[in-house]
Amino acid sequence: MKTPWLAELHRCWQAARGKRVTAASRAFSLDWEDLLDSIGAHSAESRATSLREAESLEKSGRIVLKRHRYRRYIIERVLLPAESEAWLLELFCGTRGEDLQAESLRVVAGFSQHRHCRFPVEWAGLCETLHMAFSEGRSIPPFRWSRPETLRRLLEITRQLSSRNWETGTWIRAASVEIGLDSKALELHQRIYESALSRMFGTRISLKAIGLISGTSHVELHGPVCLHFEDGSSHDFDGLHRVLISATDLERCVTISTTAEHLLSIENRKTTFPQYAAANVDRRMLIAASSFPTPAFREFLEKLPAALPHNHFGDTDPAGWHILLKLREATTRHVGVHQMKWRPASKPRPLTPYDRNLLEKLLAAPLLADVRSEIQRIADHQDRGDFEQETLGAPVMGGLKFEK
Repeated sequence: MKTPWLAELHRCWQAARGKRVTAASRAFSLDWEDLLDSIGAHSAESRATSLREAESLEKSGRIVLKRHRYRRYIIERVLLPAESEAWLLELFCGTRGEDLQAESLRVVAGFSQHRHCRFPVEWAGLCETLHMAFSEGRSIPPFRWSRPETLRRLLEITRQLSSRNWETGTWIRAASVEIGLDSKALELHQRIYESALSRMFGTRISLKAIGLISGTSHVELHGPVCLHFEDGSSHDFDGLHRVLISATDLERCVTISTTAEHLLSIENRKTTFPQYAAANVDRRMLIAASSFPTPAFREFLEKLPAALPHNHFGDTDPAGWHILLKLREATTRHVGVHQMKWRPASKPRPLTPYDRNLLEKLLAAPLLADVRSEIQRIADHQDRGDFEQETLGAPVMGGLKFEK
């Protein structure tokens, strides 16, 4: 009986306990009213139906309903006894944490049996470290015991990347194809693969460090900006409307100067960015098209004047807030927000499983403490709302508040 409230109970349990390898010692519980609110069961009829379903499961011994001490018809909490966790997992076709752990240990054992052709000591050390951690129920990011198939792919790609003596300047997309991946796969998950290599070698390793370069990384800008190089020369882009500056040029320059008073990064480069660029007639603002911060954009931020205030304008779904989090992680400067508030949509836009998982991480992120109330509104409504920044219409240039 996969009822909506039971599915939500399973989701919450999965997030809290689903990947544990040790047996629970006490029941898992949720507030009954909050549980019904989270699935949108607001009518008396839907709540009565949910109550009948819950009472039926209680009679069969699957769950326990904690009632008000005196008003027994009021349900306060729903409890999932420890002995019922296996039943809930089987009902939703899940896999026990113990089974995931065992499979991941087999994956590691399989890779440890094959000697690395270039770095046998480092490879053996990585496999031994993973085996010890997984045996204790611990993950070592980016390697996680709870995802054995992802672990298998990540170990294989790590082995292939480190087995080849890449010629310096090899295009990252060519390397991706050479090791059997889609041409864009290494770029899309570059941070993960770099983290895996760093874990293997015990020091920070980038794909650039092993010889791979990106031919497409650049920053798209509008506004006054000037690159200054080590030999004393400079290149001023102030007279141009929109420019693309390559990662190579950004790496070569020593500093970047600007007469702009503010920096505004914009997620949507196809619609919103050109609208704001056209409206920036006094060029008091430096506008950058940026979703997830690329190496080029991180280099750009690092070499801009530290005192230049920075705001970001992005979508307000979980993915949009995730971009803001990554921007804040990529720079020491404060990154404020522009027009990023949850708005109701004309039709419901329910959260996907990916949205739900991402939302939990966003709400727990210390770097998003100042905007947590807006992110919480997504969770409260269980709806992405009217999240696309294009629907806000004409650019709002006045009234921008920047924090230094």
